[in-house]
Amino acid sequence: MADTDSTREEDLRALLTDAIEVQLAALKAGITFWTEWIDHTSTFVQSATKTLASINTDDPKSRDVVLELLDAGRASVRSLTEIPRHTAAHFIEELDKFAAQKKEKDPPSSRPAGGASSRKAATRRRRAGRAKA
Repeated sequence: MADTDSTREEDLRALLTDAIEVQLAALKAGITFWTEWIDHTSTFVQSATKTLASINTDDPKSRDVVLELLDAGRASVRSLTEIPRHTAAHFIEELDKFAAQKKEKDPPSSRPAGGASSRKAATRRRRAGRAKA
């Protein structure tokens, strides 16, 4: 009976640890998302502000400046659409870091033989493939 209780406690601890690791990885990925979004948006706003200022000066080259602004807008949208892919990749990297740390801590004799850890690794490889596509 005591053996069953200790196994349940270990399973519960492992489950809670895994849940916390996923939450931390998600938070770090979210921080990465918003950091990239702010950087790309800030770059576009600075470019648009300069371009708008030169358009308002009644310069005969203002048509070219408007085209430059449109190009900058397209480039900004393109870079913003890449952010979710980068975020997913970052999330998977964080999960892999946690898995590697666990692997280093656990002696080989205490790991399940080809069970849960190999399933987790296979799942992460599939997720990584989706994030890179």
